[in-house]
Amino acid sequence: MTKILFVDDQANVLSGLRRMLHGHRDEWEMEFASGGMEAIKLLEEKPFDVVVTDMRMPGIDGAELLRRARERWPSIVRIVLSGQSEPERILRAMGPTHVYLTKPCDANRLTTVVSQSSILRDRLPNAALKRVVSQLDSAPCQQATFDQLVAELESPSPSLERLGKIIATDIGMTAKILQLVSSSFFGQPQRVGSPQQAAALLGSELLGELVLKVGIFQPVDFSRIEGFSLEEINRHSVEVAACARMVAELETSNKQTINDAWLAGMLHDIGKIVLASAMPAAYQEAVRLAQNGTMSLWHAEMQVFGTSHAEVGSYLLSLWGLPEPICEAVADFRSHSSYEDFDEFRPVTAVHVANVLRRRNSLEQLFQKVHEERKAAESEEATPHYESCPLYWHQGPHTNASQGTW
Repeated sequence: MTKILFVDDQANVLSGLRRMLHGHRDEWEMEFASGGMEAIKLLEEKPFDVVVTDMRMPGIDGAELLRRARERWPSIVRIVLSGQSEPERILRAMGPTHVYLTKPCDANRLTTVVSQSSILRDRLPNAALKRVVSQLDSAPCQQATFDQLVAELESPSPSLERLGKIIATDIGMTAKILQLVSSSFFGQPQRVGSPQQAAALLGSELLGELVLKVGIFQPVDFSRIEGFSLEEINRHSVEVAACARMVAELETSNKQTINDAWLAGMLHDIGKIVLASAMPAAYQEAVRLAQNGTMSLWHAEMQVFGTSHAEVGSYLLSLWGLPEPICEAVADFRSHSSYEDFDEFRPVTAVHVANVLRRRNSLEQLFQKVHEERKAAESEEATPHYESCPLYWHQGPHTNASQGTW
């Protein structure tokens, strides 16, 4: 059973939570603490999987409670459930908080977020890696991209469009800004389709404070890992994202699915950055094994860590409260074998196809062919059919993607 600790200094709030969540007593083991000190005592006495805390409490407030929890029990999923709070408290809570919910919070929203913790426990069974990922608060990013972003923020008239475009070239930056707008740190959570839209929601002034003062992005030097290039990973991710969007546009008119396909394509390799930044020596070993030519990097990661960047990346994005279709795509894009079984088109399919095309260096030809297909369709006032498009993937009886045919 998932063990959850709810913390609030108001007895009526705790009573309301008990009533609201009574139906989950067979799947959740719940305890209730009337303040930060009592919560610390309970955490010292028994293990918990999730902590859900109010922000404004006397003595140890929510931000301080979660900070201590991150240091002493780093694998705990940390959630804030609070009413209006001062900006200073929110900024202090950003580092140790995975998801921020605002009161009043309806039962469905609360149970959905808390239920996600049960899935997370099984997604990354390696306890050491779980601790590493759970403690990540600043997003690793490329130094050159960070410098561009800072220069734009410090310019006399920073442009939100330019800021969004800069963020959209870096995997870590994209993931972190999505966490901020997907949660309730700064208002109601938003389902956005791009880093540009997320930047516009935050505004240049708040974004500047988050980058320059809070430090939500952390430039990392990966030069010590021979054969590993963050610049190349970012370039690969941008290309996969563009291709995934194109695949989605050919398969569905659902704008949200198309946007999620781009975001999932951009973030599909974020687990590589997490592993390389947190455990550089071990990741160097994985890269070395892959460079020997006897195995892929994915298999080398499995040998060194017991898991791959796909599971690590999905775990992080789920912790940060990103939409489930994006997390699913990041987790399953490599092993995805039979997407014809789905009732509807999903982003994981788009990322799977786009990644295969990128690995085969087929994107340039693809973009040209699709451009020609679209021009022809426009002239005929018709929509190109997916099966006639050069993107169409026929998997047939095979379960291994490499055995299919284009």
